Amino acid sequence: MLVLAPIYLYIRVFSKESTTPAQQPEQNATKDKEYIFEELGISLVVPEDLHVIKSPGFNASTGKLESYTFYIQNYGDESGPATGDFQIYGLYQPSLPEITPEDIAAIKDDAENYVNVKEFSTGAIQGYEARQKGERANYVYFFLLNERILKIAVSQGTEINKAAAEKILKTLKVIEKIQTIDDTEATAPGMRKEYNFSYPKGWKVAKVNNATSVTSPDYKMSGDDTVLETGIELAVYKKRADSATINEELALNPVTLQIPNKTDAVVAGQNAIRYEYSYEGVNAIMTEFIKDGMRYSLRYRFTAEDSKNIYMGIYEEMLRTFEFVN
Repeated sequence: MLVLAPIYLYIRVFSKESTTPAQQPEQNATKDKEYIFEELGISLVVPEDLHVIKSPGFNASTGKLESYTFYIQNYGDESGPATGDFQIYGLYQPSLPEITPEDIAAIKDDAENYVNVKEFSTGAIQGYEARQKGERANYVYFFLLNERILKIAVSQGTEINKAAAEKILKTLKVIEKIQTIDDTEATAPGMRKEYNFSYPKGWKVAKVNNATSVTSPDYKMSGDDTVLETGIELAVYKKRADSATINEELALNPVTLQIPNKTDAVVAGQNAIRYEYSYEGVNAIMTEFIKDGMRYSLRYRFTAEDSKNIYMGIYEEMLRTFEFVN
């Protein structure tokens, strides 16, 4: 019961007041989009007309994930309404103590806070659904994910919203992450490994000239290998630098010199520059830095502007986990 107490508090704090009859989110001819929640290692298929907000919280000193919240709702988009009547709110706290399936099952005995408790499964994850008591009578779901609770609340708590939410929850998949350690210059066994980074299990890794390339399962190039038709590519390029800093390096090239909106970044403890470009059929985001006289370019290549955000989180995870192997 001690484990479930903070869950109830979080759901009450973040749930919306139920003040008007809920309407089912627009589903007319709406396409679905798969969203990757990278730090959680899961994905959900969500109708395109719903707004998705991902909010991981990292410890400033250790860089470790302390909490992760996400929202799926029919309001809050730049081009959409400011308020609405449908919201899925998710909370995950890896900093809490590990729990067991028996700990989650204790909700069945918590008659003070919940009613209609029953088992609910989605993919490989088992859990429970319930109706929350009180003035905010929302539907809530509890899943065991990596020995921690993934808590999800649906507001407003109507049968229509419940059905819409469960359609999304039933698409939940666990994306196991693995790490690759690859040397971008040598292919012979026994050569020194240089760096690693994480990417979803099932993606293809290949050596491409002076790069390590990781491609999504739906990755497809045109017949002449000039246009990316579907999917994305993550790549790490390495070459000898001509300058001492990445700013000086980018200034030497007339193309990169003219690119606006360059931003500062830090990758593997190195000062880096991040920018986006579209050049000769390639749409990409680059994050580059110089280390020990070598220029490293971490590229995220996508098909077009409207597809950029689908896998953006995977690229952010690549940058966050990229490290050199001593």
